[in-house]
Amino acid sequence: MLERFTLRKYRTERAREFAHQGFCRRLGTMVRAIDVVFTKLPPELDAVPDRDTVVDATLMIQAFVLNAFGCLDNLAWIWVCEKPVTTAEGGELEPLKVGLGPKNKEVRASFSKEFAAYLAKRQDWVDKHLKGFRDSLAHRIPLYIPPFIITPEVAGEYSRLEKACGEAVQKLNFVLYDKLQAEQRALGIWRPWMTHSVTEMSPRVVFHAQLLQDYVTIVEFGREMLAELDRQKVA
Repeated sequence: MLERFTLRKYRTERAREFAHQGFCRRLGTMVRAIDVVFTKLPPELDAVPDRDTVVDATLMIQAFVLNAFGCLDNLAWIWVCEKPVTTAEGGELEPLKVGLGPKNKEVRASFSKEFAAYLAKRQDWVDKHLKGFRDSLAHRIPLYIPPFIITPEVAGEYSRLEKACGEAVQKLNFVLYDKLQAEQRALGIWRPWMTHSVTEMSPRVVFHAQLLQDYVTIVEFGREMLAELDRQKVA
């Protein structure tokens, strides 16, 4: 995929930049993010990991999601620059009008029926999954990996320790606070989930499988865009 986008001859320098420095660079970042997550929190992990390890993996997942969403915008920019897609008066589209979504009417109207059908097939994935996570990350509650989960059987003890932690902080007894935190941690069970808002009832996703599936889907978008460029003899 990187080779096909890198070696392709483009009509405009701007399209080439979006391909090389946008889409291809983002793909590389996403691969690195997957590598770090799988190294820090391998799928076979059973024990509750330490906080810094979880935070490191969380940062990689956040970077992955933002760059995945950015890949779609980069593909739209490549198309707009190469087609080119313009306003009714022949001017450049405003940046907010460049995208692959249904609201980007000028761009969507320029696609073949084959590519339009592909976008329609993938719209649920974009709207309900990728865009949902990206919008919450950028504007509301950031994606996070719960440090551990608590089962109903130990929920009462966990709550008791939570109250005791608060009292220890009020008394500035941080030695006791650390001890109580360790006891809480011992009650937890590790699960490789990511989510964002509790009040929005956001889905809990097993992040190992989801990262791989999302990467494959972004590569699929790239492959379909290359086919559309060739189909309409663009570039």
